[in-house]
Amino acid sequence: MTTSPNRVRLAILGAAIFVSMLGVGIIVPFLPIYAQTMGATGLTLGLIFSAFSLARAVAMPLVGALSDRHGRKRFIVAGLGGYSVVALAMITADSAWDIILLRALHGVFAAMVLPVSMALVADISPSGREGRTFGSFNTALLLGMGMGPFLGGAIYDYFGVAANFIIMAAMSAVSLLMIALKIKDPKAVQEPANKNSAWTNQLILLKDRQIWGICLCRAGNAAAMGCLLAFLPVLSQEKGLSSIKVGLLLGANMFVMTALQSLAGRLADKWPRALMAGSAQLAIALSRMMLPLAGGFETLLILVMLDGIGAGMVIPPLSALAVSHGRRLGSGMGVVMGLLTLAMSVGFFSGPLLAGLVTDIWNINAAFWLAGTLAGLGAVAVLLMTKSKVD
Repeated sequence: MTTSPNRVRLAILGAAIFVSMLGVGIIVPFLPIYAQTMGATGLTLGLIFSAFSLARAVAMPLVGALSDRHGRKRFIVAGLGGYSVVALAMITADSAWDIILLRALHGVFAAMVLPVSMALVADISPSGREGRTFGSFNTALLLGMGMGPFLGGAIYDYFGVAANFIIMAAMSAVSLLMIALKIKDPKAVQEPANKNSAWTNQLILLKDRQIWGICLCRAGNAAAMGCLLAFLPVLSQEKGLSSIKVGLLLGANMFVMTALQSLAGRLADKWPRALMAGSAQLAIALSRMMLPLAGGFETLLILVMLDGIGAGMVIPPLSALAVSHGRRLGSGMGVVMGLLTLAMSVGFFSGPLLAGLVTDIWNINAAFWLAGTLAGLGAVAVLLMTKSKVD
């Protein structure tokens, strides 16, 4: 059973991550509109999002390794402080290239927040209960991400884009204070059990077949999700749906995925985790391949909700697998979570680009067939490369 101090840590950390993700969600959907007022082209719009993903991917392994040696709290606090600075600096941007630079800095700070927070969650997760611990954390994370765009749209319409940036800065500052005042690093968890150097632990993980299976599944999941977010609005408009219905589809997918996190976490502590993750990933693959066949809104809604069920059931067992197997290898949780989040970033970066390419070559349907294929390959990887047992 989780000790009381660790329950408190998890609750505060979840609240802080919810607030910070809410703040981020308030600005991200409106960055393209903001950049277009400065003359952004299609290329620079793409770079605004790619710069964030690339910078975060480069920084994550280093930040994760350092947090194993020097503790989690200082990195999370520094990252949240960086969020506030970047948000306020966005108001003074003079060109789209300024925004690209700031988004790259945002990516570096993001490497200090989410992966290190996940490492702290892993630190305080009792053996055998990793699934439910991450289920609770993921619920807070996804709620913030899901609610942010809705709140951000209202703020943008009534007060203008500068208000979005100011509120993101304020929310990040609130999260910073929550972490700084209420969170302490657990004792004796910063260093890996095997006492190897950070880079040796990186190499141990990179040589491990099971870690590769877990990360390939996470990358396939993220790539498929990136395809869905980028191309579902286009597919829906081609089928004659209104913008409101497009929003309902995306919202339903996110709501179902978020609502299932706690249940999925509990099941991941009872069921074979690799089998659970692989089966859920296969459900995602099938639902995404079927989306182009939908005849209207009702069918699309059923499919995106089925997709949300699969997406909701896959992340907790994957996270629990990474933690339990990383512990067996003796690696620090910062290294483990940094690698897992790196796999997610690679997926989010590459999925939409590949989907755009196949759409240009064939048609919009190909983007969803690709998304299903990538999800399916991730399922095969975790099922074949990872032992299917409850740890």
